Amino acid sequence: MSEMENNKINEQQLDNVAGGNDGRGEGTFSAYDITPRWIRITASELNARYWPNGRIAKTYKRGDRLKVDGITTDGKWYRFWMYDPEGGECNGYIFKAYTELD
Repeated sequence: MSEMENNKINEQQLDNVAGGNDGRGEGTFSAYDITPRWIRITASELNARYWPNGRIAKTYKRGDRLKVDGITTDGKWYRFWMYDPEGGECNGYIFKAYTELD
């Protein structure tokens, strides 16, 4: 079985699949509401970001469950409500390709 089949990826690959931090800030993206559903992380680790392709908020591990309530219009990122490591609560975005419905 290949590393990708096992979802074992190195740090650089992890940053790429989670959107990378281009340093340009929020950028332009749109998301729409979906019926809330539970997903499970399938990668060994996956970065959650404050916005797609943005700054990393926190990292989740394989098996972690999140309740998502939105998806970007390109269908690549789930939106969810998270506790912000910097304080408070906010929306976060997680790369959909390394998740599955729970």
